[in-house]
Amino acid sequence: MKTLILSMLLIPGFVFALEIDEKLTVRIVKSSESKKTLMINRGTEDGLVEGDHAKFIVTAGIVARAVLVKVSPTRSVWSVYRLVNADFINNDAVMTIKISPAVKITKDETQTLVQDDTPTKVSGDPTTLGIPLAEGAQDLSVTDESLSDADLKSLEESRSPVSIVEKNIEILGIINVSALTGATDSGNGKSFSNAQTSHHFELGGEYYARTERDWYSRLSLVGSAALMRLSNQAYNGSASTNDVTEFSLGTNWHPFTLPSVTGDFIPFFHAAFNFGNVKSSYTAGTETITKSDLSSNGSSSGFSLGFGFKFYTYKGLGARVMVDYYSRNEKYTEDELKNTHTKKVSGPRLMLGLSYRF
Repeated sequence: MKTLILSMLLIPGFVFALEIDEKLTVRIVKSSESKKTLMINRGTEDGLVEGDHAKFIVTAGIVARAVLVKVSPTRSVWSVYRLVNADFINNDAVMTIKISPAVKITKDETQTLVQDDTPTKVSGDPTTLGIPLAEGAQDLSVTDESLSDADLKSLEESRSPVSIVEKNIEILGIINVSALTGATDSGNGKSFSNAQTSHHFELGGEYYARTERDWYSRLSLVGSAALMRLSNQAYNGSASTNDVTEFSLGTNWHPFTLPSVTGDFIPFFHAAFNFGNVKSSYTAGTETITKSDLSSNGSSSGFSLGFGFKFYTYKGLGARVMVDYYSRNEKYTEDELKNTHTKKVSGPRLMLGLSYRF
């Protein structure tokens, strides 16, 4: 019975462990000066267990081979025992790990895979020292106490990720609402009451590249749909209402800071074109007019160019501010008086929005 209970407790750990040749996209959170100690943003929640061996791979090929020596739910520390190309190992670098069988390494230095990979020190600060080969590598036992389980837990709790490149889809919302009412009492005994409101509801999305080594990784695709209304009443009771339904497609360019950085302001340039439909209506006040109510429908097209800043937390919550030059051309069909009109709306805007990346 004890054996059965023990087996039931151990089975879940094996069920969720990664198998040989399984792959996982990871980001290097921290690396030592020697590039032989790596902390990545994956842990037991992703199926990693102590003793796992893996190849670290980028598009150009294998970068390193390492063994997992410390692990927590969302972090793991790897000991590199074969360093192929240290140039690719940098903080925030994104690569793929492929779980692989353990490599048996002899204690004879003349027969090691890479002689220089065997450090001469096994204690001290792992950020400045090389690391011993892990137990599974059949070379040196892990006696480095400079990174204990408590240290790893502390790092996990206190250090937020500095990149959210894996969260490459963003939902954005913008809202601006006023709900007023205008009332006019004229000297001839007439009174008028109309809504005096404005609103701008916008829901959009943004798509980012997941491989930040490519040239296009600083560009993102953005699209949105907006509902806009402006109602007003003049002193004499005349009122006008303009409704716009608009769709926008464009791109954001982040030339100075990668768009996945967290805890810092990310400047960006914006360019987009828009299209949609409009409706404009007019209600007369005390002035004399043949028909008191006039309206017309039409189509719209235009563009926007701007500059702004984004800010993200490591959980994917974001905020942005943008100043842009906005232009919209409206072309209307005939109204009740058989007149056709065109209208241009343009000028600067200040846009504020909240978002979430996943």
